[in-house]
Amino acid sequence: MQNKIQVELCLQGHDQNCAQTMSRVISEKLLLNKIEFHERMARVSQQYDDRAAVLMDTFEVTDLNLTEKSGVANIGYDWNAYHDFEDISRANKVQDNWLFTIADNKAKFELELPEQYLVHEI
Repeated sequence: MQNKIQVELCLQGHDQNCAQTMSRVISEKLLLNKIEFHERMARVSQQYDDRAAVLMDTFEVTDLNLTEKSGVANIGYDWNAYHDFEDISRANKVQDNWLFTIADNKAKFELELPEQYLVHEI
């Protein structure tokens, strides 16, 4: 089973010496490539409820902080879960911090994947 996901976002063609530009470009690329991070978001959500489903349209970059060659993206998204046998619906918002490095004209994310627990229902 995979323990990490690695995603690289191309920054070529943008002024990498301007923190404001880099922050805007990385935030936009995260929004455009959010599906690449679905596995992490799903596993984090399933820590709250094993039937949690990520609501991808709620994905947002709430803040992005840069240092010279690294940074952290503050991410928010919602999940919901429905347990039909009990007619219970649950939902919540996740706030997560994703660390990344900047090298070779790319923002490189290497994120840990929480352990996945399989649930079997009868």
